[in-house]
Amino acid sequence: MAVALVGCRVSSDGRSAAPTCAEPGVNADAIRLGLLYPDTGNSASLFLPFRAGVDARLGVANAAGGVNGRQIRYTWRDDASSPAGNDAAARTLVNDDRDFGLLESSAVASGSAAFLHSVGVPVVGPALEAVWTQNDNMFSYSNLVSDGPSVTVWGDFVAERGGHRAVIAQSGFSATSMALADKLAVSLQAAGIPVVGRVDATGPIDVAGIGRKVLASGADVLVGTVTGAAFGQVVVGARAARANLKVILSPVSYDQRLLRLFGPVLAGLYTFVDYQPFEVDTPAHQRFLAAMRTYAPEISPPAQQSALAGWISTDLFLTGLAAAGPCPSRAAVVRLLRATKGYDADGLLPAPIDFSSDGGKVNRCYTFLRVNADAKGFDLIRPAPRCGTEISQ
Repeated sequence: MAVALVGCRVSSDGRSAAPTCAEPGVNADAIRLGLLYPDTGNSASLFLPFRAGVDARLGVANAAGGVNGRQIRYTWRDDASSPAGNDAAARTLVNDDRDFGLLESSAVASGSAAFLHSVGVPVVGPALEAVWTQNDNMFSYSNLVSDGPSVTVWGDFVAERGGHRAVIAQSGFSATSMALADKLAVSLQAAGIPVVGRVDATGPIDVAGIGRKVLASGADVLVGTVTGAAFGQVVVGARAARANLKVILSPVSYDQRLLRLFGPVLAGLYTFVDYQPFEVDTPAHQRFLAAMRTYAPEISPPAQQSALAGWISTDLFLTGLAAAGPCPSRAAVVRLLRATKGYDADGLLPAPIDFSSDGGKVNRCYTFLRVNADAKGFDLIRPAPRCGTEISQ
């Protein structure tokens, strides 16, 4: 059995400093993490703010002295938006850079999941694939996709708004899009809303053609599981075709940049988030925005979903590091994060997460918002948050 070598050093002023540990990525002064995301490829623009959120949270932590006497640094690699690139980048971070653990935001995390699990590396980030719920070393506050059952909250919301028949816009080239479409379909059908069609919204999109398909479906509900920009084009087409839509719902349209791009055509669109939206304006939001202005001023506006995902994911990793003590090990961080109960990201989550029992499950609680009449912002839909129940399979 390997035994970690632990010793104490003394700083120049005579105080005890952090011990020297044998774990990869841990030295006397710092802990080095790996950051894995697509800096290039077809999904790069969606994930760039994630790194800024990481920078902001680490900036605050390091200014306060770091974790257990160590500053937290990172090296980063680009997975190029491909599973093979994701696997290669993860192996470089672990084998060559010898990073302690990974912060990851990618739609192709499945590329490296088996390798990272085999070597016991803790991984934290937003989950966009079911693989996040299948490996005990992977942790996410945000699970929209899993192998488990769907939840009632989406269907109940649409039924409450008067929807009767739904069409789903999805992308056949995205496993995440298809899996999320299936979860939403189950939820809609449980609320008595049949899914009467699915349309492919993979770019380049024939805006007029897809609008005609939405009209021909006879649906009065349009749901999208594609990028915000792609779904915006679907909405443009449906509006132009004069489809009689009572409810338009997208999980990825909470973005001021989309409002500037599409304007009033998005008025009345509903979206939902699994964190407290910026309209709630809690002290935690204010701390996040202040940190973004200080440590990631290049991101404008700072109130972006992906940036907040980076902040919360980093905060969760730091929670595990702090609990692991002055000489953390990868195994200890995995074990302690898996035992974490009541995590709410300083109030940024709509409901506390119990990682000991909620792992592998789709989130039950969401806050819904509506694009206001002039498409300049979002109105909070109360009650907020709304929580559903699992649907029996």
